[in-house]
Amino acid sequence: MRKMENAYTEDKYIESRCIRNITLNSVDYDFLDKIKVIPYLTNDMVLSIDQVASYYEVTTEGIKTIIKRNREEFEADGMVVLRGKELENFKKEIGSVQSEPNILFSSVLTILPKRSLLRAGMIITNSGITKQVRNYLLNIEEQAKTETKLWAIQREVSKIERARMTSAISKYIPDSPHKRFAYPNYTNMVYRTIFNKDAKTMKMERGAKDDDSLRDLLSKEELAKIEEVETIITGLVSMEFTYKQIQQMINDRYMKKLENA
Repeated sequence: MRKMENAYTEDKYIESRCIRNITLNSVDYDFLDKIKVIPYLTNDMVLSIDQVASYYEVTTEGIKTIIKRNREEFEADGMVVLRGKELENFKKEIGSVQSEPNILFSSVLTILPKRSLLRAGMIITNSGITKQVRNYLLNIEEQAKTETKLWAIQREVSKIERARMTSAISKYIPDSPHKRFAYPNYTNMVYRTIFNKDAKTMKMERGAKDDDSLRDLLSKEELAKIEEVETIITGLVSMEFTYKQIQQMINDRYMKKLENA
């Protein structure tokens, strides 16, 4: 059952142009060099059709077929067909390093960028190397799902701690005409401690509409730092320290952290 599930999820790369494009826009292509050495033609990391075939251990005709069937995709990647003067100049550029007859004596040469190499790996079905490529992509996708879950957990924890801090402010700070300023003041204390910026600046930089949506744009690590500072503030407010006393204690604590980092 597990094997069938893996096969199905792997097939999505083969069958869906949309998924291929999403994947290509979200991964680093350098993992291809770790699977197998790639002798690029130039510093721009371009390859010939023969080199793509060699990498995936399939026939050149097989690569030509997938390019023909998915030509728009490969052209969008930056695939170029060289002829005449362009091809002559390209041959001079690569020099004797690439002295294969199929390059030096060809009248037409198709060159593909590294992006196309990965695209081919998502389409080819009869290669052990392409299976490694697709399995790597599936693992990356699974890791991303795990990170999303961990972020969601941290976000919920931060909501709880935020509620505890505002509750402490409401309960322990004496009523006065100025009490309503305590909430934004402590919020700014949190952001200045971590980011050296107030909430308004953070919202503008992150494109957030309010405090809640701002936190939706923060990373798991940033949310954890906010939770830590808010936990300390909640405790100090509950002990009825003044704003200035709390500010001093927070500054002292985090300045020492920076000095020891």
